[in-house]
Amino acid sequence: MTSITIGFAVFLFVVQFASYFVKGLAGFGDPLISNPCLSMTEMTNSQITPMNLLMNWPLNLYIAFKNRKSFSARACLPMIVCILIGMIPGNICLKYGQSQVLKAGLGLLIVFCGIEMLTRKESKVSHGNPIVMALVSIASGFTAGLYGINLFFVAYIERTGYVNRNQFRGQMCFIFFIENTVRLLLYIFVSKMYTAIILQAAVISAFGVAAGMFLGSRIDRRLSENFVHKFIMIVFIVAGLSTLIKALWAIFL
Repeated sequence: MTSITIGFAVFLFVVQFASYFVKGLAGFGDPLISNPCLSMTEMTNSQITPMNLLMNWPLNLYIAFKNRKSFSARACLPMIVCILIGMIPGNICLKYGQSQVLKAGLGLLIVFCGIEMLTRKESKVSHGNPIVMALVSIASGFTAGLYGINLFFVAYIERTGYVNRNQFRGQMCFIFFIENTVRLLLYIFVSKMYTAIILQAAVISAFGVAAGMFLGSRIDRRLSENFVHKFIMIVFIVAGLSTLIKALWAIFL
């Protein structure tokens, strides 16, 4: 994309509003909505991912600070290290090429995670396996560097450390913030991905982000924890399906 029309600006506002309304409710999930929607336009992933990062960095800082009392360094730091390891090859793939086959696989994995989390019984919650945690976090870092979708570790936290949604958000958004900070520095100083068109799109997005977050967080206060928990799982499944369909469309048509 080389220019922004009025029609695209309106579409961008609506997409970002919907994406960050979900983030206001669940504390995550915005790229699962914005990435597939914006990928259907002239924007490329190398434009979408850096643009969304400019929105996410301050928001994740705010949410992490707001839920700081629920933060556990012991639980988060190993995942952060593994995510950063995976992020390096993901960032390289973002800069030098995209694979729709890889994106289709990502969609399938997201759907699988969502279904597993939605159908899991409470008694299945466990303390987890360090090796599985490391592998999941590395995969999460890879998809973060490539698509800005850093959610596989969410399934891990939800399985092993979930107590209430404030703790859930506190753990997630602290990890998001650290990962976002490193990725932002890479995009600015190493990949040099920020262009005038990305910055213009980010300014337009900011209005939709602010409105979506405000309304989502307001409604969140009126919802039960069980409802939000199920809503998070449904976001996983729907977003995974949209990612898969978009990738298959690009492969076969």
